[in-house]
Amino acid sequence: MEAESIVVGIMKMDVAGRDARDLGALTRLATERFTHVVDREPRLKITSLTFDGPPLTPGEHGFRALDFVQLGIQEKTERRLAFLLIVTEVEIAAPSLAYLLGLPSQLTNVAILSTRRLSDYGSANWKDDQLMAERLGTLMLHCFGRLLNLGYRADTTNYMARIQVPTDLDRMRHFTDRQFQQMADRLPREANDRYSSGNHFLFFLRQSLVNLPRILRGAWRANPLRLATRLPRMIATALSAIVILIFSAETWDFAASVSPTQLTVFVIASFLAGTFVLYRAFSFHLVATRRGDISESSVVTAGATGLALILTLLCLFVFFALLMYGVVIFVFPDPLMSTWTSARDGSSADAHLRLVLFLAAVGVLSGSLGGSADSRSVVRNVLFAGDET
Repeated sequence: MEAESIVVGIMKMDVAGRDARDLGALTRLATERFTHVVDREPRLKITSLTFDGPPLTPGEHGFRALDFVQLGIQEKTERRLAFLLIVTEVEIAAPSLAYLLGLPSQLTNVAILSTRRLSDYGSANWKDDQLMAERLGTLMLHCFGRLLNLGYRADTTNYMARIQVPTDLDRMRHFTDRQFQQMADRLPREANDRYSSGNHFLFFLRQSLVNLPRILRGAWRANPLRLATRLPRMIATALSAIVILIFSAETWDFAASVSPTQLTVFVIASFLAGTFVLYRAFSFHLVATRRGDISESSVVTAGATGLALILTLLCLFVFFALLMYGVVIFVFPDPLMSTWTSARDGSSADAHLRLVLFLAAVGVLSGSLGGSADSRSVVRNVLFAGDET
């Protein structure tokens, strides 16, 4: 790769393995349209790739988009690409839409595009190769713009207009000069195309600091509050453990006697353990190249995923603490709190605070074990695929 080149890969991924709907020719024509539009940016280098017959299994409503994203991460890393657009001919399942045309995963710089719904089967458009190629090329431009964090536009003729139905693609014809300037400004920052050449730990630490704004943006986009609602088993497991403990006199004894330092260490350890368990359950498998190099993109993805999970646990920690404080204040009578503990008075505000912090930490720790059993695809969709088209 040239020193100043930013490589965008466009990969034909024929799942059926038989070039259904002449996917190769369609992708080639769409790539020409895509290249013609982005040719205004001299640093971009477009490369065409083929990956036939991936070992994917369809779900109830079609193939899962995030399975393609996982394959895309591997291919993007090994081929040292800054961005990767994957074009497939099969139906892609969408968690909140009737069907999916494209899914740009801004955190991974991988976008999945399906030709399956670009026109109705058996219609006149079905055999109109030129129209289909134009729609696919427009969809490529739209998804690439989203990978660069270009905002949606109200102008229906702009490539960044919202897409409701495939025919909307026919009206989308241009980027504005301001959008081209935004692309030029953001390309070096969003490409994340550096690779480690020495100590992996130092590379990870350095790239985490350099890309901190992008990591923070990725974690915020994942919406920790929304993610917390996607972990019902975690919440159920945590509440089960907390309810048992709060009605135990030993718990009140411990909370009344534990030192602030000991409690702080326990809370921090609970967060670290909970984050580790959830990260192993829900994160993508981030791979190195065959030479053992790790990519800047992998560092950003891992950092944003870990931070999003920490913020999610923090939301749940606050929820558990407030819930238990309400139980302590409104359920337990003061005489019982005063006499139940054998060491110190358990009815003081200080003892209550230590108790709810301890129970909330137990909830985070125990709940993370149950949370790892929640649906991986549901949680991953919140983390990596919130921008459905």
